[in-house]
Amino acid sequence: MGKNGIGSSISYFFLGEYFSDALRTTITVVLPIILFFYLGNLEAAKGIGVGALLISLTDLPDNRLNKLKTALWSILVFFATTLVVSSVLDHVYLTAVVVIIAAFSFSMFAVYGQKLSLIGTMALIVCTFVMGLHPANPLYFSSYMLVGGVWYYMISLIQTLLRPYRSLHHAIFECLMSSAVFLNAKARNYDVAIPLDLQQKEAIKLHIKVNQKHELIRNLLLTDKYAMNPDNPKGQLLLERARLLIDLYEQLNAVHYDYALVRKTLATCPSLTLIASLIRLLAKELEQLGRHVRSAKAYKGEVATNIEYQQQRVLLLQEMERLNETQRKIVLKVLSNMNDIVRIIEMIRGNERVPEKEQQELSGTIAYPLFITGDRFSIKEHLTLKSPIFRFSLRLAICFLFGFLLIWQLEPSKYSYWLFLTLVIVARPKFSITWKRNLQRLKGSMGGVVIGLIMVYFVKSPAVLLSFSVVFLLGFYAFNRLNYTISVLFITPAVILTLGSYQGHFDHIVHDRIIFTLLGCVIAIFATYLFPVWDSQQLKAKMVEAAKASMNYLQVAIQNRTDRDENQSRMARKNANLSLSALSEAIDSASQEPVRKHIDFNGLYDVQAIIYRINAIITSIYLSINHKAEQADPMLVAQIVGNLSNEVLLKNDAVGIDAMDVNDDDHSTRQKLAYITALSFDFKRLSAGFWG
Repeated sequence: MGKNGIGSSISYFFLGEYFSDALRTTITVVLPIILFFYLGNLEAAKGIGVGALLISLTDLPDNRLNKLKTALWSILVFFATTLVVSSVLDHVYLTAVVVIIAAFSFSMFAVYGQKLSLIGTMALIVCTFVMGLHPANPLYFSSYMLVGGVWYYMISLIQTLLRPYRSLHHAIFECLMSSAVFLNAKARNYDVAIPLDLQQKEAIKLHIKVNQKHELIRNLLLTDKYAMNPDNPKGQLLLERARLLIDLYEQLNAVHYDYALVRKTLATCPSLTLIASLIRLLAKELEQLGRHVRSAKAYKGEVATNIEYQQQRVLLLQEMERLNETQRKIVLKVLSNMNDIVRIIEMIRGNERVPEKEQQELSGTIAYPLFITGDRFSIKEHLTLKSPIFRFSLRLAICFLFGFLLIWQLEPSKYSYWLFLTLVIVARPKFSITWKRNLQRLKGSMGGVVIGLIMVYFVKSPAVLLSFSVVFLLGFYAFNRLNYTISVLFITPAVILTLGSYQGHFDHIVHDRIIFTLLGCVIAIFATYLFPVWDSQQLKAKMVEAAKASMNYLQVAIQNRTDRDENQSRMARKNANLSLSALSEAIDSASQEPVRKHIDFNGLYDVQAIIYRINAIITSIYLSINHKAEQADPMLVAQIVGNLSNEVLLKNDAVGIDAMDVNDDDHSTRQKLAYITALSFDFKRLSAGFWG
């Protein structure tokens, strides 16, 4: 990244949602603390400050109605938790029983979806803070926590009412920036000096990232009743932008699918360099568009009048005159795809709508609620050891039990609650995530301790130290959703400086911070072997789901455009992308598990790449305006379905298709299906070793 790129990233950060939210949250948390300390009410300062601090971590980007629901749930759960736990603190064994039950119960909140899962996790952190603060008057302290929660969400909701689409604009901005990175990666596929297998792995990682951005946009927009109201012009504009972003990604993904053939065919001419240059210029335009897309105003970008882009395009067209027929067809295909990308970019930047004629070609209206990723809300089906949520909840409760037994054997310390705090933060259902969280927390904590000690050594004024702790708190909030290690690096010195300034004994605070953090991490790691959730055991199921989703996508793509059901086709496209993302995440997770030495990861990566390429070719068929259903050879389609079908793989009774000319260059539906068939045979061969 050059100086301009670094400067742009820094400016995006300080002008973006993360830093502005961090600044607003820090002020909201610190302001009542300063006020009540000034008034001499230390109990109110601690209670309201801690209440606002903890409840702020349940406040994720969302629309108005969902954020209001989150606020109500968080405030009620936090108040009840604080009151119950603080009321039993004088009874050691009863406290242990209550907190252990809370560990299990709050972890089970995950049954009700991601938002309540986060509220449950933070409520458990509330338990640990209450144990550490040990308030003298439970009712008063619980009331202060309630006030802190109400105060924080009042500010947050006011901001949401004033700028209801702020988070959505930021999500679209991040999606465009991720798409630009993805497109830049596509440009490197035309560089013969870069191995294609490395590019495939990078493309799949970026594919997952872009799809995550799409999911966030869907959940922010499609669950917002106000934005989805047909009479709301701003909402309809954002809806159109979301649709165009998804269509844009499909065009990015459909940039010529057989790069080995492209490199081989165009190796002797400068066309590869010109194509790569044009793609990089489009990626640059996406970045420029991202800078302005958070505004509702139309943005007049540069693609249509960009001199460099037009010059490169003219050079490529001139080069085409010296190419043979085969080479010319490939270049025309790539140029056509880039023209479609330019068209979508100009529609996004000009706030344009899909033409009425094109809308009329769609069969029926889009049922947007179908595209919202739902959560299961049946508690009964999770009350079994087969449920990962139940297994994790039971495991965390046992961790808390072991933590209490361990603390009772150690010398009493007012900071022993850090052990439980560490357990809540680093213990995750999967081994890989728990291991990653442990490393992040240890690195962040150790680095934060060093920073804290340096500050204490050179700065002696408590007022200055407290001022620095506020700055560190700001850093914690700014990076909390971006990088957990850096956020811990900031919060650790903030805690050390704050507690040390009021209670003294910096050495004792640092000692306990290190010891109880280490103990919590060790317990969390060893506990993963208790009721474990192994992704390595889910690989077969993930492959089956990914292959099935690709088959469904293919069945939709080979239909006539006018016969497609818009809901069915878009859902098939979404499921194919998400199932591949789920397989990729499972492979990455399994690669960090103890049994990784017994898994053929090279074979898994090859299977992953094959499904990715199959989906890209299906997308090419899906987007082709020249495609007709009668062009889809039934024998090829049947062979593809047979090769990708789990049942056929187990029976091993597929029949091959002879004389497939997969190197044909006519870009017809038959040629694409022949290429998918060849890939599906590779899928069958490579995945056979994972069955049984």
